[in-house]
Amino acid sequence: MAETQATEKKSNKGLLGILAVVIIAAGGAMAYMSQSAGDGNDEVAQSPGYGQPAPQEAEEMAANENSEVEAAAGEQKEEAAPEENAVVIEPGNPVVAKVDGKDITRVDVYRYIKSMPQNLQQLPAQTVYPLALEQTINTRLVQNRANEANLMEDPEVLTQIDMAKQQIVRNVYLQREVAKEISDAEVKKAYDEFIAKQPDVEQRRASHILLKTEEEAKVAIKRLGEGANFADLAKELSTGPTGPKGGDLGYFAKADMVPEFADAAFSMKKGDVSKAPVQTQFGYHVIAVTDARQQPKPTLEEMKPAIDAELRRGKLEEMLAKWRKDADIEQFDINGKPMADGQNAFGQTASAAGE
Repeated sequence: MAETQATEKKSNKGLLGILAVVIIAAGGAMAYMSQSAGDGNDEVAQSPGYGQPAPQEAEEMAANENSEVEAAAGEQKEEAAPEENAVVIEPGNPVVAKVDGKDITRVDVYRYIKSMPQNLQQLPAQTVYPLALEQTINTRLVQNRANEANLMEDPEVLTQIDMAKQQIVRNVYLQREVAKEISDAEVKKAYDEFIAKQPDVEQRRASHILLKTEEEAKVAIKRLGEGANFADLAKELSTGPTGPKGGDLGYFAKADMVPEFADAAFSMKKGDVSKAPVQTQFGYHVIAVTDARQQPKPTLEEMKPAIDAELRRGKLEEMLAKWRKDADIEQFDINGKPMADGQNAFGQTASAAGE
């Protein structure tokens, strides 16, 4: 047990260093989008990244917690864990650390997690919470020392505070002005146009039994012909990682699988089982096609954040163009001298600048 905890602590320490670097490099950015072609994964996938991560379950904060706690923690997610490893999150906002007598509460840690890039927020709670706690402690260490330095009236601090205020005012103004220009009808129109341009993608759902030799695969096909249940046989014989779940690969497009497997699966109909072994770089496969469909198109709700962001960019460009046209703008070169036609900000013509 002690050895396991030590290993876990060492692993978390390494992740902590990576987390700090990523957060610093990302500047707290929270843009993260992903799209998957299917919902299975196996050794026949074209790339190691095929498929989706296991679904995560949202943490439920207790009903008695105040609204601030709920707001800070409401979106925290935790990967489903075996019953014996489950952690009960008790209601309230307890102190989870102290730094020189200053409290750090659970909500402080949740707030830090919400400031992290989305891909890091999606890590299991058992991984991300300890890392975020360490970073929150580091932040409090720096804050305590900064408070002792009495810099609130320092000219450089005041200048940066004023700049930050101006930036916040600009951001709030732009967000409100752009929001006025975007309607639900416009979002729906953009969604319909996007969907109309998406090609239909045929998908298969299949299960397979992966074996090392052709002879073993032929024996499996014979047993299936004699009435053996495919899922049971996959659990018994398959050497692939999907064997324990009956060989199910989920839905996939033709491009998602290695060519030999894809050609075989897409030449079969729903309910068909391989009449001969299918050889790939991974071994010999016995394939059962369990369903065929067109890949579902993303819903409006799924697409809305991306569409909204794209519309906002377009509206902002339009608004800036209009504001520039309406404004009285005078522009001078880098030395503050009037610019002649054809000159750039350095007072050069295109030929002189080597353009």
